[in-house]
Amino acid sequence: MGLSGCSLKSVVTNEKSLPTAFTATAEVDFDDTIYEMLLTRWSDGWWNIELTSPAIVSGLIFDVKGEETTISFKGLNFTFDSSKFPVGSVVALVTKSFDKLVPLELDVTEGTESDYCSGETNGAVYTLTFSKTGIPQILELGDSDDENYMRITFVDFELITSESEGENETTEETTEYDIIIEEE
Repeated sequence: MGLSGCSLKSVVTNEKSLPTAFTATAEVDFDDTIYEMLLTRWSDGWWNIELTSPAIVSGLIFDVKGEETTISFKGLNFTFDSSKFPVGSVVALVTKSFDKLVPLELDVTEGTESDYCSGETNGAVYTLTFSKTGIPQILELGDSDDENYMRITFVDFELITSESEGENETTEETTEYDIIIEEE
């Protein structure tokens, strides 16, 4: 489904898909709070997320490896089954939403400054805004009136190329990613 009204010119649509692997800095507006996070997505269900703001959650690191998630904070670690992630967790909503959208072929409408698409997947309404180069800029989940509305703004976004993917090419059963984050 395309989002129309972006331009008075003729509507041009393209099919695009979201990048499979990337690193990004994002601002997430959810439940009356603005979260800032560093995101790395390796593949479906494989993420590393560090919350950097607000101060109360700054330093929490989520290492999601398929069916297992480890939460780290100042040297303390807790590992649990990823399916047991709290339903309203901002981290779970970000990862699961993006994981649901990545395999889709999105019908993108070209605008004058950005490209857009909107639709529904598994009962969740979404709107995506892309730069003219195809990089995601904003992902909105739900209606802005809805209490579960979430807006993810990508401050920066870098693709993990197929060359670097090949270096880390793994299957869930064989390899873990080690991410080292130095504390100041």
